[in-house]
Amino acid sequence: MNSSKITWKRIWKKSTWGIMPLVLLLILAACQSSAPAAEAPAATEAPAATEAPAEEPTAEPVEEATVAPSEEITATEEMTATEEMTASEEMTATEEMTGTEEMTGTSSTLGIPANGEYLTTIIGCGCHFNSDLGALVGGNEFEGDYGVVYAMNITPDPDTGIGTWTVEQIAAALLTGVDNEGEQIHPVMPYMRLSALSQQEALDIGAYLLSLDPVVNEVPARELTEDPAPFTPASAPLAEPQTDPVARGEQLVTVTNCAGCHSPKNEDGSPMADMMLAGAPLRDEFASNITPDEETGIGAWSEEEIANFLRTGLYPDGSAVEGAMAQQIERRFSKLTEEDAAAIAAFLKTIPAVSNAAP
Repeated sequence: MNSSKITWKRIWKKSTWGIMPLVLLLILAACQSSAPAAEAPAATEAPAATEAPAEEPTAEPVEEATVAPSEEITATEEMTATEEMTASEEMTATEEMTGTEEMTGTSSTLGIPANGEYLTTIIGCGCHFNSDLGALVGGNEFEGDYGVVYAMNITPDPDTGIGTWTVEQIAAALLTGVDNEGEQIHPVMPYMRLSALSQQEALDIGAYLLSLDPVVNEVPARELTEDPAPFTPASAPLAEPQTDPVARGEQLVTVTNCAGCHSPKNEDGSPMADMMLAGAPLRDEFASNITPDEETGIGAWSEEEIANFLRTGLYPDGSAVEGAMAQQIERRFSKLTEEDAAAIAAFLKTIPAVSNAAP
């Protein structure tokens, strides 16, 4: 029995040492198979250890997407308020620019030469036209109790004309009678009636004059007995031309100086207010009564007949006008647009009728 026990112990020891390596291999295999499951998060987190994704610019939009709705609304409201403020400021700047500042040359608004040419034609700038040079180079002399004034060169010659003026400065001269150096122009230049122009129209004329070919003509300096008084228009010029037909007609009658021929004058040369456009002696003829008086004026004419007369010089009966008016129609009023001719006719129908027959 003892020998058998010894034998089994030996067998057990031998078998145990033989089995142990197998058991260890099984345990090691089990550990290796379970290790990936335990370390899987570490494998997922491995890229984060490089911190590269944190530096990607796509991280910021993700954060912005999480902004609370109230914060998004606030941001939108702030943007809207800023935009509205900008629009308001732009409007204020435009309004200020179309006021005094624009007339002093600080505006950058430019005129349209073609519109300016039209206005210059119907207004008539004959005082500046030099027949010898065939251009608006001035030199014509005007003398009175005030002294002597010479029509200036209004071509863009930089030395003898208005070549150094800006469009805005020319507009200021038309509307307020102030030149490019801030000096008051003598009212022989009719800025008092030209102040009826809109600011845009004055700019258009300025643009046209600067588009002309420059012509050299040195004009003598004026010789005045006293400096001309500053001029302020009765009302601020409109930004744009009149659109109402009657108001447009009144503006055109003013700037084309219809009263200069058709209204009797006071001793100082101003038109008689109670005889406005009622006809007046003109050299060796009589400028017609153009008030709507039925017997001595044009009250029997239709608006269409008045407008047609202005553009063609034909009376309602088909006969042609003669004398000074024929010349004015040929040079100026025949160039009126149909709309402007109709506007003048509409205005003439609204003024007080005055009975005043030709002598």
